[in-house]
Amino acid sequence: MSNDSGKPENNQSAPDAAGFARTVVWLLRTQAVMAVAAAIAAGIFAGKGWALGVLSGGGIGIVLTAISALRTGAVSASGDPAAMAAAFYRGMLLKMALAVVMFVVVAAMFAEWFLPVIAGYVVTLVAYWIALLRIGRQADSGGALNDE
Repeated sequence: MSNDSGKPENNQSAPDAAGFARTVVWLLRTQAVMAVAAAIAAGIFAGKGWALGVLSGGGIGIVLTAISALRTGAVSASGDPAAMAAAFYRGMLLKMALAVVMFVVVAAMFAEWFLPVIAGYVVTLVAYWIALLRIGRQADSGGALNDE
């Protein structure tokens, strides 16, 4: 009987892990498209230096998102809420620490282009709001998040 009770949990966590992976890939792709679009706009309106700065900031945002998602997603398949919460907090702590290191390095080496780097990073943060809107629309349309 314990085998039967274990099977639905395994079957239930597999789609959740796959959904998490699809969401992360979608988010990373959206961040990349937004960063490249912002870099092209910066290049047209402000020059090549700004374009490279915006692209660098976008790259930092994408790397930080990927690292925190990998850290959090590694435990999400287990289905244990305490382990998932702990992995989330560890992932966010790692993300913050790496962000500080990356931005200190960029500020020290490329002080002249620090503003476009920050602008590129902010562009990648906008992708989180777009993802929230997308998930909210899926929940409103009767998706998996709206099951009661």
